[in-house]
Amino acid sequence: MALVNSKQMRMYASMLKKEMNIEASLNPTTNLMVCNCGLVNGLRRKDLLQVFYQCGQIERIIMIPYKSYCFISFTKIEEATNALEKINGKFNGLSNEHKMFFLIFTVSIPEPIELPTVSPPGLEIIENFVTEEEENFILEYLNEHWPGSSSMKHRQVKHYGYEFDYDFNNVRYDTCDPIPKEFEFILNAIYLRLKWRPNQITVNKYLPGQGIPNHFDNCSVFDEYILSLSLNSDVTMEFRNGLKRSGIFLKAKSLLIMSGESRYEWTHGITPRKIDMINTVDGLDVVYRGTRFSVTFRRVIQTSENIEVKKDLYEILGCDKSTPFETLKDNYKKLLLKIHPDKNISSSSSSSAACAELNKAWSVLKDSDLKKQYDEQIEQNDINTEVTIYDFLSISDLENNEMDDTLFYRCRCGGKFLVPKSMVVNVDQTESLLFPCDDCSLFIEVTIPNTNVSK
Repeated sequence: MALVNSKQMRMYASMLKKEMNIEASLNPTTNLMVCNCGLVNGLRRKDLLQVFYQCGQIERIIMIPYKSYCFISFTKIEEATNALEKINGKFNGLSNEHKMFFLIFTVSIPEPIELPTVSPPGLEIIENFVTEEEENFILEYLNEHWPGSSSMKHRQVKHYGYEFDYDFNNVRYDTCDPIPKEFEFILNAIYLRLKWRPNQITVNKYLPGQGIPNHFDNCSVFDEYILSLSLNSDVTMEFRNGLKRSGIFLKAKSLLIMSGESRYEWTHGITPRKIDMINTVDGLDVVYRGTRFSVTFRRVIQTSENIEVKKDLYEILGCDKSTPFETLKDNYKKLLLKIHPDKNISSSSSSSAACAELNKAWSVLKDSDLKKQYDEQIEQNDINTEVTIYDFLSISDLENNEMDDTLFYRCRCGGKFLVPKSMVVNVDQTESLLFPCDDCSLFIEVTIPNTNVSK
């Protein structure tokens, strides 16, 4: 039987015989070794099946971790011989990296190997935490609002609620968009499970090959839980604690919950690569990464340093938005005479600061355009920082949506408050949850009794 590149094949056979202490042979057996392709260079089980299925009944495929070779076993010697004649050294229709297999017979093949997967204490993974429809809904929102994100060296980042300051390993409270109402259904689901409600979200966008170094999330800024929702692509997250190593495979739509030891004693990160090796029911395999969105939920520990304190300009002048211009002007003059440093020599430093604050307020409110912008900013801040409850309801107040597995309540704007049945029906606890209108900024608060009966 003529072999393509027989010199190279003998070299492979000799090398592998020494490395694996197995007998490599050109004599026909039921076992074949693919000498030039394996897990380490991205060969998948389905690639092997695609090429070899036509040659006979495949008994086993053995993939070796971190190696560029693998094994395939047939039920009959004739089938293995047929595979070698048809495939060895010939174009097989796969991608450039795997377009040609070099094969040899082997007397035996190794036993299957599994990657060690030791889950750090305190780590929990909830698969399918969101549905495919919910995943698409969030992805559509993120893609629409992604142009405003910041770019990091190896990924793109978007913050809500509080912006994480990577330079000082802290948070900034005054440079960030509020958490959008589109995330409210996820926050509700998290609260139902953990009795914990995050107030900060970081969205990371990873392209294939991108990652993040191993790190601890700041323990002085964020409290006990760190949650990560994976969207659009699977990935392996690496955990390290001294010499201990663990690779945890995170599927798209799954929620990772870190608390306790996994939160405070293990670092976590993502190795920058385009493929991940994983255990499957059939044995080791690889998956290719796609563009992945990681939605991380945290709760900022409230301290005097991260609670925003901004004095209202109208309050400085002793007025409100409805005060006439002439009254604003008179109040400014009276206050200026009262607090000016020339009138308060004994406390000139505090008087100077108060005078500067007063002048700043007046410089805005005396200008009609600036005043209009400031009034609009106040109105928007009120919307962003306060949830306006349209109605307080029980389950019996909601209507059944026949088209999908939801309940709903009609809003005065013509929109609907959509309530997933899975969150309120037959839930064995008493809770009140908020649900946003799909058209405006209003919310309803729904009280969930211990025993629910679907309407």
